[in-house]
Amino acid sequence: MSQFWVIMTWARANLEEVVAGAGLVLVVGLTTYNIVNRYVLQRSGVWAPELAEMIFAWVVFLGASAAWKRNMHISIGVVVRYLGRRTRAVVGVLGDIVLIAFLAYVTYLAIKITISGHSRVSPVLRIPFSYVYAGAALSFGLMLVRRSVALARILRSGLRPEP
Repeated sequence: MSQFWVIMTWARANLEEVVAGAGLVLVVGLTTYNIVNRYVLQRSGVWAPELAEMIFAWVVFLGASAAWKRNMHISIGVVVRYLGRRTRAVVGVLGDIVLIAFLAYVTYLAIKITISGHSRVSPVLRIPFSYVYAGAALSFGLMLVRRSVALARILRSGLRPEP
């Protein structure tokens, strides 16, 4: 029974990666289904590409959130590298504040478009686009929370920069 809890703990810690990975498998499966359907069986599954696009949108945004969680997004630190330790810490905090403001604004916009997209439905499956846009709102919200928590920890530690 303890293996179950180990797996559940791992899955919870890596939820974005698990869901994005499952979504990617679904996208590949739907695309393969549509290729076989179109070129082998001479039929068209018009719903498959639409569903694959919707799932892929979630995969992209959840992947961005997972990359954010693991500090895998690109950053440019050419000038900051030559600053003193204290100045580097201050610049880092100021950068985090700007980034948090940006993420808060983008999260707000994503929530706004998610709400407004509920009345617009997809052409084939008739799924409201708010379900597609919700992936962006969730992803940017997760990035906002993670960056805010990281900044709070930095400020609590007294601006001690990384070596």
